[in-house]
Amino acid sequence: MLSNLSLLGLWSLFSVALFFGVMVVRGFTPRAVKQGDGTTYRLSAGITLVVVAYLARSFYWDVTPSFLGGVFPGVWAVWYGWTGLAVNVVFTLVFLRGLYHLLVLLWLLIPLTDRGGWSVWTAAFYPDHNLFGGFINRLRFPRRGKRGGRND
Repeated sequence: MLSNLSLLGLWSLFSVALFFGVMVVRGFTPRAVKQGDGTTYRLSAGITLVVVAYLARSFYWDVTPSFLGGVFPGVWAVWYGWTGLAVNVVFTLVFLRGLYHLLVLLWLLIPLTDRGGWSVWTAAFYPDHNLFGGFINRLRFPRRGKRGGRND
C-alpha cells in the first residue's frame, strides 16, 4: 500500500500534468480537427498529438499501476501479463505522427524558392530552422539601427 505522502505527490504531479495537457489540447484541438495543408493545422495537430501521447503514456504507466495496486491488488499484474509492453506501440505511433506533423510544418516554413531542395525529413536542418545556425548568423550580421532600449 502506498503511503499518504507518496499518493499526495503522485496526485499533485498528475494534476499539474493533466491541467497543462488539457489546456494545450483544448487550445490546439479546434485547429487540429480542421484538416488542411496550412501551417496552423500542422502546428496544432503536431502539438496536440505529442501532448496526448505523453499524457496517455504517463497516465497508463504512472497512475494506473498505483491506483490498481492500491485499490485492487493483483489486477495490474494480470493486466500487464496480458498486454506487456506492446501497449507502448500505440503511444509511440501517436507520438511519431505528431512529430511528422511538426516536420511538415518546418518544411512548409522553408521559402518556396528553397523548398525544392529539402524534404520533410531534412527540413529541420534548413539553415533558418537551425537554432545554433541562427544564433551564429545573428552574431555575424547584427541588426542595425536603434531598437529603443535603454542601453542602445
